Amino acid sequence: MIKKDFKDKILLITYGVLLFVFLLNYKWIGNILGYLFNITLPFIIGIIIAFILNVIVKTLEDTILKKMKKHKRATSIIFSLLIVFGFVAAMLFILIPQIKNAGIIFLENIPEYQETIYDVGEKVGLSEEVLSYIDLKNNKLKEDFMMLISDNTEHIINFSMMFANSLLNVATNFFIGLVFAIYILIDKENLARQFKFVLKKILNVKVYDKLLEVANLSNITFQNFIKVQAFEAFILGFLCFIGMLLCGFPYAATISVLVGFTALIPIFGAFIGCAIGTFLIFMINPIKAILFIIFFLVLQQIEGNLIYPHVVGGKIGLPSIWVLVAVILGGAVGGIFGMLLGVPIVSIVYSLLKDYVSDKSKKKIATAK
Repeated sequence: MIKKDFKDKILLITYGVLLFVFLLNYKWIGNILGYLFNITLPFIIGIIIAFILNVIVKTLEDTILKKMKKHKRATSIIFSLLIVFGFVAAMLFILIPQIKNAGIIFLENIPEYQETIYDVGEKVGLSEEVLSYIDLKNNKLKEDFMMLISDNTEHIINFSMMFANSLLNVATNFFIGLVFAIYILIDKENLARQFKFVLKKILNVKVYDKLLEVANLSNITFQNFIKVQAFEAFILGFLCFIGMLLCGFPYAATISVLVGFTALIPIFGAFIGCAIGTFLIFMINPIKAILFIIFFLVLQQIEGNLIYPHVVGGKIGLPSIWVLVAVILGGAVGGIFGMLLGVPIVSIVYSLLKDYVSDKSKKKIATAK
């Protein structure tokens, strides 16, 4: 008993010293952690891609390719990549021509917009001088735009270089991550055995079993989350399509597919699709663009507060309120990646805490007897 108390005191002192050192050097440690994160980012992306693709790979192997004996894994990976990149390519194929058409329609409708602006301006009492600044038919806007470019040439060049460099880094990290994900998927069973072997050698049996339990729970939770998130995105896209048809909004099919695709990011992702959809509708009819925003906000409230928490929370074993909390906290901590990972991570923690509390309660009841 004395040895145990002494050991606990040593651990407490050690934790205290480490915390004190961290607080004194938090900026330096933060810089090191940020540097390590940037180095490992492609591999983190690869692990995330592997988790997502693994759902499709496993589904193909268990269904369509079930009877295939040779090259099943390679075939399932190739088909998975074709499905994902094919869907993205189809999205771009649909969206880009629509944006181009909307831009052409906008330019053709400029005279009509001009008359509307003048009518509204005259009704609210704007002077002719003020109205001349929003004259879309003369060359003043063009001259002001060219002047703005010439006055800020250096800033524009620097921004362009920074943007190109950032885009190159994103593309490089994604490509490395994709290659890493493919290697993981090809040899995932062997990698799992190797990790188990190493952990079994360095950890005691109790810790090893608990860690294995957490890993299995994490794998099941993430797979269920990806499946149900895709199903939820389909529901939102379908409801958006039906609502837009009933309300007479243009580009119903295109915008609905876009909203469903961006809804793969929990709760807030669909707003990206809404923004692009609003832009497309605005090019044709600004009034309908405002009405579309109102329509989308109502739809998002119904989907985000009623459908999403129950569908997702029920599938991964997380109460509705904690789904909302997980998405908000995940977004605050890690942005888009935080939103994607927040719900499954909180679900894992929730399940572990629930099991821990349940075990404690059982022990107390057993002790009382």
